[in-house]
Amino acid sequence: MTTTKPLFMARLKGTQQEMGTQHGRMVGEDARELVEFYRTMPERALAGAIDGLPGRLARLAARGVATAWQASLARDRPEDLAARSRAFMTASTGSASRIALYTLATMDSMQNCVSRVARRGLGPFASAKRHGDELYRPDLLAPLTSIADTIGARVAATAAPACTSVIAWGSATSDGELLFARNFDFPGVGVWDAAPAFVINAPTGGQRYGFFARRGADTAVVTVVNEAGLVIAPHTRWHEGAAWRGAMIVDLVHDIARRAETLDDAIRIARERPVSSTWGIAIGSMREKSALVLEIAGPHLEVVRPAAGATFLVCANRYRTASLQAGQVAASPAWALHSERRERRLRALVEGRKSPLTAEMLAGFMGNRRDVDAPDHTRRLGSVLAQATNVHCAVIAPASMRALVGVDQAPCCEGRWADVSWTWDGPRGGWELGALPADAGFTVTLRDDLVAPQDEATRLVYEAARAYEGTHDVAVARSAIERAVLAAPEDPSLRLAAAWLAHEAGDLSASVSHVDAGLALETDTYRRGQFLLWGLRVARVSDPSRAARWMDELARLDGPLVEDLKARARKPYRGRPAVNLMMADAY
Repeated sequence: MTTTKPLFMARLKGTQQEMGTQHGRMVGEDARELVEFYRTMPERALAGAIDGLPGRLARLAARGVATAWQASLARDRPEDLAARSRAFMTASTGSASRIALYTLATMDSMQNCVSRVARRGLGPFASAKRHGDELYRPDLLAPLTSIADTIGARVAATAAPACTSVIAWGSATSDGELLFARNFDFPGVGVWDAAPAFVINAPTGGQRYGFFARRGADTAVVTVVNEAGLVIAPHTRWHEGAAWRGAMIVDLVHDIARRAETLDDAIRIARERPVSSTWGIAIGSMREKSALVLEIAGPHLEVVRPAAGATFLVCANRYRTASLQAGQVAASPAWALHSERRERRLRALVEGRKSPLTAEMLAGFMGNRRDVDAPDHTRRLGSVLAQATNVHCAVIAPASMRALVGVDQAPCCEGRWADVSWTWDGPRGGWELGALPADAGFTVTLRDDLVAPQDEATRLVYEAARAYEGTHDVAVARSAIERAVLAAPEDPSLRLAAAWLAHEAGDLSASVSHVDAGLALETDTYRRGQFLLWGLRVARVSDPSRAARWMDELARLDGPLVEDLKARARKPYRGRPAVNLMMADAY
């Protein structure tokens, strides 16, 4: 059963400020919920799992740094877009407070915090030569170093590089027209997926554009289409090049949507004002039958174009230009693996198609649950396209002004979809599906024939994600994962999550049992290495002989990615893991 509100559709008209007021009056309650979610997100995400006085200090620090960074970014916004935000907040929440307006820069500031943690070498980003470089701290500061490392580990555990898109055209598609399929994966399960929305903007004297978002979000940023046939979708990247000042992602994508008619227009607009954070912006052009990715790391911008003669382009979360691969950061090989395998899997699905692509086929691809390097198991966590944090999924056909939009609870790429078509002309107003007038300029049909419905294990992972990512409730998350294991005993990714959560809860015997069961299922080398690493860490105290056997097996594993796991296994380990369930990694 879906837990989402009905799809909301709106058409706004006038100046940016007028459209902000119109939209705010339509979505007051939802906007207030979203402001509160983003207001507290940095401290929850970056320090929510740290206990006691260190936790309180860390949360204060996270809030202070994030707020300062957001204030810096908000200071230089384009005036008309800033006026729109003020009007929206006033109309929806009753106040355009600075804190509410700062929430628009939450994702930029969060990613920039990861950049700073990586540059300082904290937590899992620590250099192997820590005591031989600038990161050296005297023994007197060891307690502070420990707290900083704990915060660093939590930042790394929170930072889930996600989102995957494919853009296809020409002979790759059934009608030759451009199709753009996009998964938006984000730690907002139970919030972002709870109220899907599609909002068309008809600005005074400007190009019309629409954005798919969460009801209550006045941000043309997640998945955007304009009347010139450009489709735009940003993807998180991780890089040391983040800057203290610069454009916010919400403003850059908004500017491209309302001003650009070609891919070159988009490049020119992106170069006008350097960006603060780190992104890969996938853009498809209906008119040009082509696509590109803008790779951004603070003030640095490079362009990735399709190979000569190519008819599709895939975008995920790793840089492809050599100049930006220098400075790219990862807390562990699992970060890179998570993005690379999703990208490879999506490319393999497109290349292996038996017929030209349709929107329905691409929707099915976005809900795929097979790891490209270990396709023998259906997986609910890890390097799969249908991630548990998939809070928005859409397939856009700009030439026909049609979109397939996932409207079920996360993962939205499964379950119920809405088949939406629209006109750029039409009356101003906002409507819920089920109360849509005939002359609204939108038509919608609900469909459940695109991707298999969510099974019991998937729904339990949803419960775990909400508890762990939202309030760091380990007990609730662990209970849900344990029940998911019973519902899908053949899925090794659930056993890995269960082992970590049992470890974090202090139930070391249960953690070892899950490792044993997972090793009986897992065939992928890197994932086996993860089982062995965390199993031997627990068993070293309770069962030294078992730990020795697992250490021997880990030493025999062959593969470049497992070298990091072997190095970590040779070092003493104390404490409990900081877990990233969705990326299937822990620190």
